[in-house]
Amino acid sequence: MITVIGIFADANLAEQAADYLLANFFERENVDVHTDSEGEAETDRVGDFFSHLYDDVDAASHYASLARQGTVVTAHAASVREAQEAVDVFNNHGAIEVNADEGRSLVIEQVVPEEKRLKGH
Repeated sequence: MITVIGIFADANLAEQAADYLLANFFERENVDVHTDSEGEAETDRVGDFFSHLYDDVDAASHYASLARQGTVVTAHAASVREAQEAVDVFNNHGAIEVNADEGRSLVIEQVVPEEKRLKGH
């Protein structure tokens, strides 16, 4: 499983990207949308999500900080082709640039356990 993450400053664009993925490439269970709230428990969910994906504490903290300021759409792709489709959709729908080296979408070849996934608002 390949995890593709798009972080969006505009929640409407995030929803449009998720809707496009669902209409064209992905099943509902493989697309998560999460908008952070002010509650600390939510902040911990975002931090836990990125800490699971990155061993580097600074990288996890950087991405979690960006995610807390916007809406995160995560696509769980079964193939490289699906992952690239998600990257293209996120980029075309205005995902923010997360890192000069990585561009707008994060692609991680790792499964995210159900309890770590960012689901819901």
